[in-house]
Amino acid sequence: MKIFALSGSVREQSYNSGLLNALANISDKSLQFEIYKNLKSLPIFDPALADENTPQSVLAFKAFLAASDAVIISTPEYAHGVTGVLKNALDWVVNAPELVLKPVAVMSVSTSGLGGLRAQNALIMTLVAMNWNVVVEGSLNIPYASRRFNRDLSISDELTKKRMKISLDSLVRAAKDLR
Repeated sequence: MKIFALSGSVREQSYNSGLLNALANISDKSLQFEIYKNLKSLPIFDPALADENTPQSVLAFKAFLAASDAVIISTPEYAHGVTGVLKNALDWVVNAPELVLKPVAVMSVSTSGLGGLRAQNALIMTLVAMNWNVVVEGSLNIPYASRRFNRDLSISDELTKKRMKISLDSLVRAAKDLR
């Protein structure tokens, strides 16, 4: 089974990217877990380019998502919503029929006490509008990130590790149910 993940942060030392790396490390070895790392390569969405003139970077991004059995998106919160780079990426695939009903787990990490909950809600609304299958049991938000991560962005908190495993297991079940 292929689980593909993307971080809504392009920051070098991102807690959200750290979460995805930690999920990859705890994932069952039978899973193919891959993190997309090229959000910066996607041009600003332009509907005029969305048909026969689609940029190669966008085609690669669509193929990455389409080849997955399930997706994890982890986003920081900016101005009570998702990052511009993540919203731009989703705009490129908003009408992709191969992504309809794609199981997706929505996650967020924040240094605040809400754990990026507003960004999660905004992302869920976008994904529902795109007809993705948001796996609620797979959703995860992590507040007070500095208390849960080590300096190397590994997870220091046992409860967070348990919550991550529950989220990943829920997403895998949803993907298996769709097969």
